Amino acid sequence: MIRFARVVLLALILAVLMSLMPSKAAQAQLEDSVPTAELDPTFAVEWMDLLYQRIMAESYNPPSAARLYGYAGVTLYEAVVWGIPTNRSLVGQLNGLNDLPYPDDGIYDWTTVANAALNTTLNGLMFEAGSETHDAFNAFYAEQIAKSETEIDEDVLNRSIQYGQELGKGILAWADTDNYRETRDLEYEIPTGSPDLWIATNPDLPPVEPFWGEIRTFALDYTDVCDVPLDMPFSDDPESTFYQQSLEVMNTGDDLDREQRDIAEYWLDNLGETGTPAGHWLLIENQMVDHLDLTLDVAAQMYGMTNMAMADAFTSCWGLKYRVLLLRPETYIQEYISPRWRPYITTPMFPEYPSGHSVVSGAAAEMLTTLFGQVAFTDTAKVQFGMAPRSYTSFDAAATEAAISRLYGGIHYRTAIENGVDMGECVTNHLLDRIIMNQITQGE
Repeated sequence: MIRFARVVLLALILAVLMSLMPSKAAQAQLEDSVPTAELDPTFAVEWMDLLYQRIMAESYNPPSAARLYGYAGVTLYEAVVWGIPTNRSLVGQLNGLNDLPYPDDGIYDWTTVANAALNTTLNGLMFEAGSETHDAFNAFYAEQIAKSETEIDEDVLNRSIQYGQELGKGILAWADTDNYRETRDLEYEIPTGSPDLWIATNPDLPPVEPFWGEIRTFALDYTDVCDVPLDMPFSDDPESTFYQQSLEVMNTGDDLDREQRDIAEYWLDNLGETGTPAGHWLLIENQMVDHLDLTLDVAAQMYGMTNMAMADAFTSCWGLKYRVLLLRPETYIQEYISPRWRPYITTPMFPEYPSGHSVVSGAAAEMLTTLFGQVAFTDTAKVQFGMAPRSYTSFDAAATEAAISRLYGGIHYRTAIENGVDMGECVTNHLLDRIIMNQITQGE
C-alpha cells in the first residue's frame, strides 16, 4: 500500500510539472525565436550596472544588496531560458519556487522579455527606494524598448513585453515569501554577560540585519548547512591563540605598507559609498562578459548562479554571525592589549565571525572558476571611484586578496577570514550539487 501511494504521488508530481511546461506546439514556435546564444548580452550588463548604482545610491546594506542581486540573476536567467534549448528552468529547483509563467504559442524576442522582466522585478523588489531609482529603471527600460521597436515586429514585441511582465510578477510573488518584509521591523537587543560577546563599536547605530539568518535561502537546504564552527576558544592569556591572533591584527594594522593600505581600501565596499561586497563581484561578472566574449545564454547562467551563490553566502554568513556573536578585534585589543588602538578602517556594526567579505568572495570565486576555469583578469571595478585597476591570476587570487584585506583593515581575526573562505566555497558547491542548468564550456 505504501509503495502504491508513492507511485501515485510521483505520478501526480510528474503530471503537475508536465502541465507547467509549454505545449509541443508552443515549443515548436519557440524554436522559431532567435536563440539566446545568438543574442548580445550588453543590455544585461547595463541592467546589472544600473542595479549596482541604485543600490549604492539607496545605501542598501550588504545582505540586502546580495538578495537583490540574487533575484536579478534569477530573473534574467528565467527570462531567456526558453531560448536555450538544452537548459532547464529553475522552477522546482529553488526553495519555494514552485511555479512561474511560461511562454505561450508564438515567437519571442528574449532580449525584450528580459528587459520587461527585469524592470518589473527590480521596481517591485526595491519598494523602499526613492523615486529617482524607479525613474532610472523605467527610463532605461523605455530606452531598451525603443531600440527593440526598430528591430522586431510589433506582435513579437508586444508578446515579449507581456510575457516578461508576467514573469517579473511571478518572481515578485516568490520573493514576497522569503521573510524579508517580516524582518524589517523586528527589534534586537545585543546580548551581554560574557567577555567574548560582541559589543557595538558605535552605539549610535543599529546592528546590521540581526535577523538575516531567517531569510529564505535560494538553494541551501538550511541556513547553517555550511557553518564552519569557531575553532578558536576565547582567552585573554597572552599565550593563547585568541590573544595571538588579536596581536596579529594590531601589529599588522600598525605597520601597513602602501600595498596593504591599497588592498584594504580597494575591497572596502562600504554601503552608501559602493554597491557593497557582492556588488564588487557583480562588476567583475560584468567585466567577464567582454573579457570572455560571452553570449547572452552563458552570461545569464553566470549571473543566475553566481548571484544566487552570493546571496546564499550572505544569508549563511549572517546567520552564523548572530549565533556566534564574537567580539571585534578593536574591542578585544583595547581591553587586553592597547587601550588606544584603532583599526585602519572603521569597524562595522555587526558581529565578527565569520568575515562577510571572505564568505562572499569564496562563494563568487568558486562559482566563476567552476563556470570558466582559471581566468587571469584585470579588475576595473573601482576605477569609477578613482582607484587604479588591480590584476589577478585567477578568481581565487582575487578572493584571497579580498579576504586578507579585512586583516589589513583591522576588523577580522585570521580565523574568521580563512574559515569564511571555506564557508563560501561550501555554499557554492551546495548550489552546484542541487541546481541543474546545463554544463557550460570552460573558457581558456
